[in-house]
Amino acid sequence: MEVPACIFNIPAALASFKPEAYMPQLMGLGPYHHCDPDLYGMELYKLAAATRLQKQFKTQEFELLVDKLMEFEYTVRACYGCYHKYLDIEGNTLMWIMAIDGLFLLEFLQIFTNKDDSEAAHLVDSAGRKLFHDSILSDVMLLENQIPFFLFSKIISIQISQDDLHDNCLPLILTTFCHSISPVKLKEDFPLTRVLDCSHLLDLLYHMIVPALADQLTQEAPGTQKSVTESKSSQQADSANSCQIFTTLWEVLSSLKIIKKIADSVKKTITRVPALSFLAAKAKESIKPENSQPKPVQVEKIMIPSASNLSEIAGVEFCPTTGDILTIKFDDKENFFYLPIITLNVHSEVIIRNLIAYEASTASDSLVFARHTELLDGIIDTAGDAKLLREKKIIVNQLKSDDAVLQLFDGIGKSVRLTNAPYFDKTIEDVNKFFYNSRRVRIYSGVRKYVFGSWKILTVFAGILLLLLTGVQSFCSVYTCPDMINPAVHN
Repeated sequence: MEVPACIFNIPAALASFKPEAYMPQLMGLGPYHHCDPDLYGMELYKLAAATRLQKQFKTQEFELLVDKLMEFEYTVRACYGCYHKYLDIEGNTLMWIMAIDGLFLLEFLQIFTNKDDSEAAHLVDSAGRKLFHDSILSDVMLLENQIPFFLFSKIISIQISQDDLHDNCLPLILTTFCHSISPVKLKEDFPLTRVLDCSHLLDLLYHMIVPALADQLTQEAPGTQKSVTESKSSQQADSANSCQIFTTLWEVLSSLKIIKKIADSVKKTITRVPALSFLAAKAKESIKPENSQPKPVQVEKIMIPSASNLSEIAGVEFCPTTGDILTIKFDDKENFFYLPIITLNVHSEVIIRNLIAYEASTASDSLVFARHTELLDGIIDTAGDAKLLREKKIIVNQLKSDDAVLQLFDGIGKSVRLTNAPYFDKTIEDVNKFFYNSRRVRIYSGVRKYVFGSWKILTVFAGILLLLLTGVQSFCSVYTCPDMINPAVHN
């Protein structure tokens, strides 16, 4: 039985960014983290769960189960990717680990889908706090903690003679679990017959999130992302060219002491005008102080305006959809931006990050889920953006605050390689084209660029004007200006 590698180590680029989202906090499942001394405390819980399920089967003893599973030792090793990390564990030990962890996970999934807290009474820590919905759930969805589905099938087929559980109950349990924990809408028509064709829980969740249609939409679409980048780059280039002359003037006039005095008076005058003071407040965040310290390198975000800018400046209306991630759409005629509903709770970040890591680790050329997450990361720049999407019922926020949503998405879409999802890139291109071509945005951008983009520009103009007035005053102090302007009056 040939099984492709499907359980990978987390890429270093992702693990270094937020390691706690990828490393088990309470228990290790499978061989990768079995020897971690910080996780030894849960080994007794796993063994107790395996014993309970073994009694439920009322057939094989552990020793006999492990002996029969030894036949699949090399298949198990292949699942954990020999080109990623060699499993330096003796064969019999490895199969004991897989048997106990497999039985524990089966019981956990069964209890979770039954929603019976009484069955989970044993899942408590030393302080009596429930672990059922906390760290265990997050640890179960880690990429490095996955247990192959084929091992479930083998354990069940060895333990019981009937095939009913294998054909019906197990796939139903697995899909019910995925529907319960998924942050986004899943495909309703995912056939139960395909469930056990998936490699593990994370793989099943991924295929239930990413529709098959995505495979057709992610074929190479030349120029799509390039046009998005070129559009924004062109605007930045225009902005740089338009300000070049003012920069030169500033360098010439900055040596004049009078310029420094003018700067303060210009600022005070501008802020007294209500309309200009409002725009100044909006533009203040984008003005970088001359003496400010360089900021740390940030994770590059997707090139798209924030939700607040789209709504307040361009008049875009955000609308939730009840479908999957491919229901994202921008209607430039009605100014509607359709986004699928996403539910965020304490487990969502771990699930999303590990889905992205799994997608990046596979051989697929398309990174559909990563691109969807990058899109959300791009339009959520502030807690106000998260609040806007929450009020529009696109984000179902079960976290502590809107700021927690912002922190969750901060760099979450970072992947180890370039994404390839023209379907999403086309939507991003449409949004950017609409936004930057909108008359309201052009007016706003012009005012911010030429009026508030740099106090140096205002100071240069004020300095030139003051110099001219000073020259006129000096001239009139020597010559009689009224006589020169209207000599007939004085004659």
